[in-house]
Formats: sequence, structure tokens, C-alpha cells
Amino acid sequence: MKTDSHDRLPPINQCLVSFGSNLGDRHRLIADAAALLSQSAVVADSSLDANFRASRLFQTPPIGGPGGQEPFLNAVAAFDTRASAREVLLLLQHLETELGRQRKRRWDARSIDLDVVLHGQLVGGGTGLIVPHPRYTARQFVLQPACDVAAEFRDPRFGWTLQRLAEHLNAGVPSIALVGGDLETRAELCRLLQENHGMQTFAARPLPPPMAVVGNTPAAILREGNRSGNGEQPLHVDRPAVFDQDTASPKGPSQQGSNGDWFETGEPIISIGDQPWVSAYLPKLPSLQSQYTTLETVPRLVARMHRTTAETQWPAPHQMWPAGWRWPEYRLEIDDLVWAASELASAMQSMRCDVTPVTADGQWWC
Repeated sequence: MKTDSHDRLPPINQCLVSFGSNLGDRHRLIADAAALLSQSAVVADSSLDANFRASRLFQTPPIGGPGGQEPFLNAVAAFDTRASAREVLLLLQHLETELGRQRKRRWDARSIDLDVVLHGQLVGGGTGLIVPHPRYTARQFVLQPACDVAAEFRDPRFGWTLQRLAEHLNAGVPSIALVGGDLETRAELCRLLQENHGMQTFAARPLPPPMAVVGNTPAAILREGNRSGNGEQPLHVDRPAVFDQDTASPKGPSQQGSNGDWFETGEPIISIGDQPWVSAYLPKLPSLQSQYTTLETVPRLVARMHRTTAETQWPAPHQMWPAGWRWPEYRLEIDDLVWAASELASAMQSMRCDVTPVTADGQWWC
């Protein structure tokens, strides 16, 4: 007997949601949110085993936003679900409203904050929903709790487990490479980060002037010792070292591979000590599997920038998450440069913020 396609159950997806509160009775609000979520149809599906797993409860400092805020309580929950990411989001928004959240301004104190972090292999979304969560990759207050219950979950874009991503943020120094937008915008962001936040920045080298041409041959590729028609020495082209594509060890330009496994833009970062940094360009990056991902001269994250729209506050998903990820990314929406610089500074703080467990296990919501 054939099964009607309309009778088939939706696929099961692993889902990760985050909880946060720093206003009112924080513990009670998060516990109520977790209890209501665990009993909802998106989790308590009769076709699924009991699978709601909550992390320990953690306390973290407020980052960004108005001063004078109380510390946050944070946690995550992992569960299997047949509900779509949109259905999970709508439920979380309903729970926020039911528990008294009022949305006033960015980074303000929040009685309850619930987000969809991951939903199976979904990449993208639409108005009001972007999965994976655009900024979770910088947030130890999400990643550390996630390691309690979903350390093996993988980001569908670059394939790392959440455990590996959390360790990656703790290695090297907090650092971000800016991509997208235009050179002027990235340069201005670096200026604001340096002047307003005391951050070490690396500027992109301006585009070189057009090559001189001798006959039909660019002067830069004439053999050493040859002179151009005007008697000047030919231009000398220096190329920065790149990483070996198999071992990720530095090597010279003559050995450079060409199989497309490497970003071939920008130059190596020359970091000073253990200072956090932001670059206005994408430096050389080793393979995701390489031991060199821990170097302090390798950015922890690539911040992909894009202008927002007044209607959605987000660009279209295909602009936000273009295909071909080769590095953990952080999404930065640009509608005001001063604000964007403060958000980048907050992201850098989030990579190394104190995340202190305040419960022994994940039974705080029962």
C-alpha cells in the first residue's frame, strides 16, 4: 500500500535555542520559558522520544548597550523537532510576549530573550528569521552552555562542531577580519574602533596604481636587469607568503597552490603581542583543519557586512550568507557606522567574556 505524500511526517531536525535574562526575576523567567518550550508541540511530539536537554545556567556580564545593567543569566536547550525553524521562532516570540518582554532598543536590558541558534542543516531564512543565528559565533555565553548539551552539533556552513568553535574563540587573540561593503566603510569602522574603543586595527593596502606598460608588456614582469624604454628599472612585485594547502605551513610564492582551497586576498597580519585586533581586509587563512588556526595572527571570525533595509533590518539571506564558507563568520548589519563599530567591539568582548556556571546541572527549570 502506497503512502500518500501528504501523510508523510516532516523530517526531524536538531534544534538549538538560547535563553537570556537580566531584568526582573531572571531565574524564574528563564525557568518558565524552558518549561513552556519543553511542553510545547514543537518539542513534545508523540512521534519523538523525550529529548529536551537544558544546559547548566550561567551568569555573564552585560555587553554593549546602556550602562548600569545587571548581569545576565544564560542557558541553551537542544531538542529534536519536526517543526520548521519559522514555527520554532514564532513560538519563542509568543513566549517572550507572554513572559513580559518589551522590545525598546538594541542591547537594552531584557526580561527574557529567546533565539533560534541552529535548526538542522538550514542556512538562510527570511524576514525576522536568519539561521544559523547571525551573531552566535562570537558569543561564548551561547557556545559554553551549548557545549553542555550539544557539543557535537555542527554549523552547517563550515562544518565545525560547537565544541571546536568554542575552543577556536579561546585560542589566539580576539580578532575579526572585515569583508563585504566597500573599502571606505571598512576603513572608517577601523578608525572608529581605534579612536572610540582603543582597538588595534590593520588597514587595507590601497589599490596599486596602474602598471606601466612597455610596448604590449607590463613593466612589472620584465626580467630583472632589463630597463624600460625611459631608462627606469622595472617594477618589482613582492607577494606575501601563503600557506601550504596540505600542511598549512608558510611557504614561498613559487610553491603556491591553485586548487581554490585558500583565500588569496590580503596579506598576513603582523600582530603586536597579545592585543585584540580588527583588519579592514581578509588576510591569508589556513585550512579549517589546520593546526595554524590557533595563531594569534589568524582572525577568530570573518565579519561579513551588509547594509540593512528599513523594512526588514536584514538583507536578503542569499546576500547575507553567500555560499562557499571557508571560515567561521559573524554577521554585521550596517545602518549606522558608530553603532556598527560598537557592535564589533561588543563581539570582541563576547569572545572572551566570563561565563560562570551557577547551577550544577540542567535541572534548574524543572
